Amino acid sequence: MSEAAVIPQPGAICRITAADVAAASDTLARAFLDDPVMMHFLPEDAERTAKLPRIFRLLLKLAMPHALCHITPGHESAAIWRPPGKWHMSLWDYLANGPELLGIFSTNVFNVMATMDRVEKVHPREPHFYLQVLGTDPPHQGKGFAGRVMRHQLAVCDAARMPCYLESSKETNIPVYRSLGFEVSGEIKIPEGPILWPMWRTARK
Repeated sequence: MSEAAVIPQPGAICRITAADVAAASDTLARAFLDDPVMMHFLPEDAERTAKLPRIFRLLLKLAMPHALCHITPGHESAAIWRPPGKWHMSLWDYLANGPELLGIFSTNVFNVMATMDRVEKVHPREPHFYLQVLGTDPPHQGKGFAGRVMRHQLAVCDAARMPCYLESSKETNIPVYRSLGFEVSGEIKIPEGPILWPMWRTARK
């Protein structure tokens, strides 16, 4: 078999496996280095750079059993989705991962948990797929990788006639999500912190 035959096609999207976790976490960490929410929780640049990969490894650990975490073949862009009814972190999730959360956020972990509770209180209860995280490595941003990884799961959602939901932490991303069918449904103001924009997408026939 030739080398060209084993190179994934540009449009191919892969499910994240254990072998991809490190690369996916690093991609997302670089993508979220200037994210307002992450900057609120981890204001020091050096600390944020060091701890963001741990945050995304934890999010992947919790989400991968649902088999809805995807990445482009070259690890340029990654997405973490949750299926209907599985969007929230349970008390058990917090307890089981308490040491890691404390290691990442120290005493600020209580602020993080309070913020998560605030965000979850406005989360829609109607069955839907939840886009928890989407990020593209900065050198590859603006080249269509995020759109490709998004459309992969949106096609599944549309086939199932299921809506989707996300929270945008950057106002500049809203037009991008709108181009994929999402609409702003409100605002979530984090006390002494940034604003999140919840967005909802009805299934396309």
